[in-house]
Amino acid sequence: MTKVFIGVGSNLGSRAGYLEFAKKELLSVAGLEDFRYSQVYETEPLAVEGGSFLNAVWSFETSLSPRDLLEKIQKIEINANRQRNKPNEARTLDLDILFYGDQVIREPGMTVPHPRLHERAFVLVPFCDLEPGWEHPELKRTMKEILKGLNSGKRGTGYVKQIRSALPVDRSTKEK
Repeated sequence: MTKVFIGVGSNLGSRAGYLEFAKKELLSVAGLEDFRYSQVYETEPLAVEGGSFLNAVWSFETSLSPRDLLEKIQKIEINANRQRNKPNEARTLDLDILFYGDQVIREPGMTVPHPRLHERAFVLVPFCDLEPGWEHPELKRTMKEILKGLNSGKRGTGYVKQIRSALPVDRSTKEK
């Protein structure tokens, strides 16, 4: 089993409803277990049209290959009415593979670790809720160190105007 982290976001429609939909759908996927959830944060959009996002980071263990996992999460996005008509449009649901263990994957349509996660406070803050000591396999820095560098203005451009806790998500892996 491989530990995976995904970024979860929504800025269109029933944002919290889409996050709950994604949670339910992922829990039903065979080959995924030991789910953990960060708090949900409301953030200003970064180079994306539409209103504020709800963002979180979730982790789980999987026996799925990276490509099979990507196909599953893209199907969940489609089932949540995700449209991909143009770059940077508002979205009902956005699921991104941030890390697939410590693997570095560069394939058509798939880049892991996510190429801009180190520039995005809306990823780093919830990631640090789960595992601040996780080390980026290419940058050789922990998530906490990367976030500290971003907050001090030394790294990246992915600042958000506001990050605050909104709608905490139950961290338990046992669903009723």
